[in-house]
Amino acid sequence: MDKIKSLKMSMIITFLITICVITMLSAITIFAANQTRQGILKKRQLVISSPHLKIDEQTGGYIIDIGKSDVKWQPLGTKDNIAYYGSYIVMTAFPVLYIIIGIGAAAAVYYRRKLRTPITQLQNGVERIQENDLDFHISYDGDDELGQLCCSMEKMRSELRENHKALWESLEQRKLLNASVAHDLRTPITVLKGYMDYLEKNILQDKLTEEELMDTVSSMRGAVIRLEQYVECVRDIERIESIEIKKQPENTKLLLNEIESNVRQLAQGKEILFSNSVSLDEANIDKSVLFRILENLLQNALRYSEKQINIDISRKDRFLVLTVKDDGEGFTEEDLRKAATVFYSKDKGREHFGIGLSVCRMLCEKHGGLLYIRNNKGKGGCVIAELNIL
Repeated sequence: MDKIKSLKMSMIITFLITICVITMLSAITIFAANQTRQGILKKRQLVISSPHLKIDEQTGGYIIDIGKSDVKWQPLGTKDNIAYYGSYIVMTAFPVLYIIIGIGAAAAVYYRRKLRTPITQLQNGVERIQENDLDFHISYDGDDELGQLCCSMEKMRSELRENHKALWESLEQRKLLNASVAHDLRTPITVLKGYMDYLEKNILQDKLTEEELMDTVSSMRGAVIRLEQYVECVRDIERIESIEIKKQPENTKLLLNEIESNVRQLAQGKEILFSNSVSLDEANIDKSVLFRILENLLQNALRYSEKQINIDISRKDRFLVLTVKDDGEGFTEEDLRKAATVFYSKDKGREHFGIGLSVCRMLCEKHGGLLYIRNNKGKGGCVIAELNIL
């Protein structure tokens, strides 16, 4: 193991180091105190009291007869006495003090280096999540258990944020959809009410000819048909919101050939230039979603192009990129802001309710990608759809 990846192991190592330091300090202290004590004892003098003198008959010399009770060590002075017994206290008390201080210091260092930062970040993260505040990051990058816990919590925070964002965007889209439905239904309903008032007034007075009556009924039928089409569009959007992406491995060469063949069938008399630079053998993709996006983008391009449409399919990292360009007037500033919103269209007609690009955007996002809308450098509009193929 290159690094300590366990709190338990790092704790064992910390306390082993602490024990070694305590043992070394205790040994040094005991040795120093013992040396001090020995030094004090060496300074004492031996005192012999009332020695008995005898004459050796053989030699004629004196023999000193000293009993045990006659030999005594000189008493220590006050300072030496304090130092001597103080050394005993040092030899016993300091190792205990080293143990207490060492354990406290080891615990404090271990907490500061291994526990304080991740615990603080986790506690702060839990509090902010409880307050529904997900705009923060847990940046602790330790490789122990708490580091893994912080990493897991950061992933959870990120997923919660994405889910909240998706939910918020879904609610906003639902609000826009409701507002758009309420706004766009008002016109055909107002038309129907006007025709009904017209019929009520004129039928009772017998002022309508058969031709005028049929014209009025025909106009009312057109308004009803428009309402039916509009309601069907709303149902389509609701179905798309609940659609499930089913990716399957597709042979890229066969897929591109099929796309090119379908594109040629939809040309409607305009020139379509098709190109691709995908070198993958297989792409993990929902084929029906890809074709639906392609058809919507192509229909839009056919409506606004003058003569020519360019379709290019390429790969960028993990995405399959579908680019559709036309040589029409391009997008206005308002188009660029709103073109992918539900029911936006700069020229809504009987068949066009402004849902094509919004459908493409929703399908791209469900497939793990995005939809980009921009203008060409020269002339015309450009829509880029990215689909995650991994």
